Amino acid sequence: MKTATYGTTKSVLLNAEIPAQTRTYKPVTHTQLIDLTLESIYQSGFTLDKELYSSSLDGQVANGNFTISNVADKEMQLQIGWQNSYDKSLSLKFAIGVRIFICQNGAVHGDMGSFKKKHMGTVQEFTPAAITEYIKQAGDTFITMQKERESMKQIETTKRTQAELVGRLLLEEQLISTMQVNQIAKELTSPTYDYGAPDSLWELYQFTTQTMKETHPRNWINDHMKAHKFFVNESGIMVPTQQSPALVANTFMALTSDDEDFTQLEMF
Repeated sequence: MKTATYGTTKSVLLNAEIPAQTRTYKPVTHTQLIDLTLESIYQSGFTLDKELYSSSLDGQVANGNFTISNVADKEMQLQIGWQNSYDKSLSLKFAIGVRIFICQNGAVHGDMGSFKKKHMGTVQEFTPAAITEYIKQAGDTFITMQKERESMKQIETTKRTQAELVGRLLLEEQLISTMQVNQIAKELTSPTYDYGAPDSLWELYQFTTQTMKETHPRNWINDHMKAHKFFVNESGIMVPTQQSPALVANTFMALTSDDEDFTQLEMF
């Protein structure tokens, strides 16, 4: 079965037909979001690496992802993204996450690193200030995600645990399909990439997001936020090999900016 591809160009989004404004609907254009994001990245002292766009329905539903070159370590870099729609099906969403160098997988941080706003009321006035503020805080979110990554790397997963977690992603969370389960099973047997932590929770997380690369633009941010939350929660429940539960509880406290990976953060 051929996998759908939603990658697109900036020009498609810039030329997408914009709906008329009404009393209850005030569109925020893709052009506005692109310009605001790029300006906020510059004003925050970040260096843009790449602009990546995906869309469906001729640009009526769109995602923009912007990778940052000077907020990075040897494995991943900061990524700033948004989701927007002209067909009134989705609220405007804005999120902070990372992109993994080796495989180009994405990860999206939830809660503090994201917001959403319906296309009504004061959304047009709210958007510029909110985007600027979130981008200014993006460096802190990146450090948090570094710590989460290192915590997951310490957690070894057995075959049984892998099966349980993948089963829950399928049946409880409904984040992946049976076809994606098969793809993850193949990765567990013969990994496409080396994430430097074999049989770890981090590796299983990457196998999962590897299968989510072509998620429909309508679901991309939400599904990636849910996946990140799922694996972060599991990193607090499961016990790293040969380590006590007390040490697990203090994992994040033990990971400081003195670690080799964190010293490569160039923003500061």
